[in-house]
Amino acid sequence: MIFAVAFSILVALFWLRWFRKKDKYEKEPERLVFQAFFAGALATVPSVFLESLLCLRDWGSNVVLRDFFLSFLWVALVEEFFKYLAVRMTVYRSIQFNEVMDGMVYMVSAALGFAAIENVGYMLGFGYAVGFSRAILSYLAHISFSAILGFYMGKAKIEGRRNFILTGFIFAVLLHWLYNSFLVLGTAKASGGLLLLGLMVWVSGLILFLALVKKAQAISPFRLAHILPKKLTKPCPSCGKTVSAKALICHHCGESLPLEEEEVTLKA
Repeated sequence: MIFAVAFSILVALFWLRWFRKKDKYEKEPERLVFQAFFAGALATVPSVFLESLLCLRDWGSNVVLRDFFLSFLWVALVEEFFKYLAVRMTVYRSIQFNEVMDGMVYMVSAALGFAAIENVGYMLGFGYAVGFSRAILSYLAHISFSAILGFYMGKAKIEGRRNFILTGFIFAVLLHWLYNSFLVLGTAKASGGLLLLGLMVWVSGLILFLALVKKAQAISPFRLAHILPKKLTKPCPSCGKTVSAKALICHHCGESLPLEEEEVTLKA
């Protein structure tokens, strides 16, 4: 069990470190990132409980496809909802959540906390070999689905349009549902075609996720301060982060910025 826990958490931290590099313009505080991570880990508890209420049929030749797909729709709804709730009830209201990319960062953190605990369960239940294969497929699936929802959560908060959350939730649930359904059904029936469909859904989710990362980077309000020459920027005395030399308020921490000596002279 110790190996399963250590391995699952280390894989989660590896992917988290990889994704945080994509948050180029304003890194989120580690305290909040790990708060979302642990909230995501705790989200497995109600998820497992609600999923256990569903009596899944035997995945043999007599499986009823309608029941099968409805079962995995329930699983996708439950897991994506509680990962969303992990962020919504912890870091969503933080002043540090101030750009679209932040929604992706925090949702990915929650997803990786969730994936780590889930992976422990799979390794203990089905053997360590399962955990090794899930280290790429399942972890990246959780990252992709939740990051897509996180993008729309960020849009909803920054633009004040709550309907964006529903849009992101539909995308995340749809991809999660189809991925799980095709993968499990393909494995149960030893069908290469169904497994290929599951892989295609996985790749589609990954492509959409990476495209939204690029878009979130492009619309970041902190991007300009990083591409300007150093002489056109200055550090915030309160938080130490880079802002435009002409800024009067730090967009990172919200503190007022002192005027440069030249500006004071001109205003005087």
